[in-house]
Amino acid sequence: MIETLMEMVKERPESIKQSKRDGLKVVGYLCPYIPEELITAAGMIPIRMVSGSSYEAMHAGEQYVKPYSCPYVRSCIGNKANGEPYYDLLDALCVACTCDGMKNLQQYWRRYFDIPVYTVGVPQTSNRFRTRQQAIEYFRGELRQLRRSLEELNGREISDRRLRSSIRFHNLIRARMRRLYEYTTSEPPLISWREVFKISHAGFLLDRVQFLEEATRIVEALKSSRRTKAENGSKPRLVIYGSLMSFEDTKVLDLAENAGGKIVGDALCTGSRFWRKDVALDVPSIDGLVERYLHNIPCAYMTDTTMRLNYVVARARESRAQGLIYYTLKSCDTFRSEFRIFEEALRKELGIPALLIETEYSPADMGTTRTKIEAFLEMLRGI
Repeated sequence: MIETLMEMVKERPESIKQSKRDGLKVVGYLCPYIPEELITAAGMIPIRMVSGSSYEAMHAGEQYVKPYSCPYVRSCIGNKANGEPYYDLLDALCVACTCDGMKNLQQYWRRYFDIPVYTVGVPQTSNRFRTRQQAIEYFRGELRQLRRSLEELNGREISDRRLRSSIRFHNLIRARMRRLYEYTTSEPPLISWREVFKISHAGFLLDRVQFLEEATRIVEALKSSRRTKAENGSKPRLVIYGSLMSFEDTKVLDLAENAGGKIVGDALCTGSRFWRKDVALDVPSIDGLVERYLHNIPCAYMTDTTMRLNYVVARARESRAQGLIYYTLKSCDTFRSEFRIFEEALRKELGIPALLIETEYSPADMGTTRTKIEAFLEMLRGI
């Protein structure tokens, strides 16, 4: 069902090259605090940099940054240095100044590579009920500055009409993705979580119009599909949460499935969290963007652990999960520091255990990671 979409992902770099020959510019971004709506409204191609996370790229990045820094940051730097297509085709990069890794990445990028870098400061808020008005005004100012920078880059004004049209368009994409995630929770599921996670990654790379068409096609096909016989339920059901998980970073997913587990849900910023919330259309466009991006489910950079925890518990409950894989990249202290809180809360709230996996894009820890996952699954089976 998703073969066409995956083929489009393979062909996407060549498609972008043709678009650049036609005069279009490409703007990359990393964290989900950057509104794609602004890039689309400026008439440019948005690409979220979730491809290319490999050992080779990470190792290449170590020639520029410290080897104990964030694996994702090392990988991004290495991909750009190696001339990998998605990175080499960028006309600008947008960086949300959240964790130390993102703050350092924009400094490295400016130092080593000759393309514009636009930073967006993100206030470290808790939730909308406790957020000071000054923080909201600050983030609004940052988005307005990003809007001006994108207008200058492309020589095209982002009118309110264009921005509102862009918001409607991206709301449609989010609605399709939420529907696909709903289909993973039916019994039996109409589509596997792993397939939807691949679709989610494709949505960060493909032309957004084409992606919406394909996502709509898949949703319509699932509506008319017949349910297959339910599985016997022998595979332990897992939900995954933690650091950014990129397109090629499948080590933990593959090990879990090969060991007999079944991942049935996620609470990742490259998965369900990204598509969760729409931008309101009954307020000024910039205000809608501020509300949506500042008060969505926060990453661990933000101080609102409770909101994150409630979301993870909700995802685990609706997925009928029997255990949580708490995935963190090495040096990702923001996520790593919260593991015990989540472990205890899930045990008390749902009676399910959690497994901490701390890793990077290297095969060196394949054996130890496999052993941890296999032991965790044996515990869930009661062996």
